[in-house]
Amino acid sequence: MLENLHWLDLLVLAVGFTIIMAIGINSARRSNSAEGYFLAGRSLPGWVVGFSVMATIVSSMTFLSNPAFTYEHDWRHMPANCTYLLAMVLALMVFVPFYRKLQVNSIYEYLEWRFGAWARLYAAGCYVLLKVAKMGVVLYMTSLALQIIVGAAVPLELVMVVFGVVVAAYTIVGGLEAVIWTDLLQGVALIGGGLICMPIICMQVPGGFTKIMEVAWEQGKFGVGDTDWTLLKVTLWATLFSKFMSFCQLLGTDQMAGQRYAAARSDREARQAVIFGCLLTIPVWAYFFLVGTSLFVRYQFNPDPAMEAMRPDQVFPYFILTQLPAGLSGFAVLGLLAAAMSTLDSIINAAAATATTDFYQRLWVTDRDPRHYAWVGRLFSLLFSVIMVVSALAIHFSRQSKAIEDLQTMLLSVLGGGLLGLFLLGFLTRRVDSRSALIATVITVVGVALWLFLDSEMGAARFPEIAPYVPDKFWVGVFANVVLFGLGYGASYLFGRPTADDCLKGLTVWEK
Repeated sequence: MLENLHWLDLLVLAVGFTIIMAIGINSARRSNSAEGYFLAGRSLPGWVVGFSVMATIVSSMTFLSNPAFTYEHDWRHMPANCTYLLAMVLALMVFVPFYRKLQVNSIYEYLEWRFGAWARLYAAGCYVLLKVAKMGVVLYMTSLALQIIVGAAVPLELVMVVFGVVVAAYTIVGGLEAVIWTDLLQGVALIGGGLICMPIICMQVPGGFTKIMEVAWEQGKFGVGDTDWTLLKVTLWATLFSKFMSFCQLLGTDQMAGQRYAAARSDREARQAVIFGCLLTIPVWAYFFLVGTSLFVRYQFNPDPAMEAMRPDQVFPYFILTQLPAGLSGFAVLGLLAAAMSTLDSIINAAAATATTDFYQRLWVTDRDPRHYAWVGRLFSLLFSVIMVVSALAIHFSRQSKAIEDLQTMLLSVLGGGLLGLFLLGFLTRRVDSRSALIATVITVVGVALWLFLDSEMGAARFPEIAPYVPDKFWVGVFANVVLFGLGYGASYLFGRPTADDCLKGLTVWEK
């Protein structure tokens, strides 16, 4: 059935999956409480947590889309990816110390202490919706690439179901400890799978690496995109600002990051995890960009008729399948799968932690034994795993994957666009109270929805005189957070500051 894979490749995959499942089973013994299941008992070394941060961020979308983008275009996203360093500084100065000091199980607990229950439930609800939407897309896109490798005789639906079940199994059983330790293995497979490919590409190009660089430079493959100063299209500046804001949001408002800060066994190791994860991630991004550029040059010297009907995101899997020796191609495939698994398992566990802590425990069952909440967390993990597989199948059978991705992008912009601004209002200001923050949040959400409407075909048809002047929606994440922060701070001068400084003790950078 798996006619495109040698038995050595299948052996490599079988060994990899066996180790992953063993980690999940072994971790289950220490995951019988809510803290054990969602925070790994707050006992893991920083370097392991940092590797998990890298493996989670460098998803299968990176494994596939980075080579695909540079194969088709240029390096315009790399400068923006380097803004991760600036986001890291903000995380080290603000997010890590606060979340560690407050000992939160969910980072959205902080918003309730600072602004009230509405802020916590709003942020947690947005987070769960966004992650549920993302899971199906990641599983679907990874399964498309995997089907190219295993062969068309294997139905795509079967690929999605089997892969989804494997990810769900060790995540449900082992909790965050299993997620982080398997992320270590998956990160090694991801990097190793990529490292295998470049030497082979270089050997297939006359003149090797030097020639690859020369040809790529001559053909503009190292460009950084449009540098015009305009808001009406995607430029280098739009990419820089939007990615910086996305990284800040990832490190400051994402439960996956909060869990990893808490999982480290000391404040020092939590900081080490952030630094190590960031400094490892950027070279990995750059390497996979280089793979795409090198593949472009390689197929210039060695044309393949099959490339004519192939999408850019299929080029790298096709190369793995056709050019890597038996055994090595299995390891590269394991790297592709590991990239997806490290993202999906983190999403499942973080969404389950949020649903359990911020909704089930906060609203309905408040005083049960920690083992009860671990059990509920496993049920939520099972639920989100089912949703992941069902949504991937829905994308496949609907034949409307692009429309669904556009809808999810819109949801991300509307629901998640201002979350960073809301958190920063809490951390960085003393005078903003719940009412001011709520007004700013409502106005921002409505404004983003209106922006996206005017940017749509329907909006352009209804308001043709306005639509040409609407900034590109790539800027939504930037403006939403800046506007929410500014509106909240401005509203505080109309409605006043919190009535007592005692209520802010330990909740801003100004109070210890």
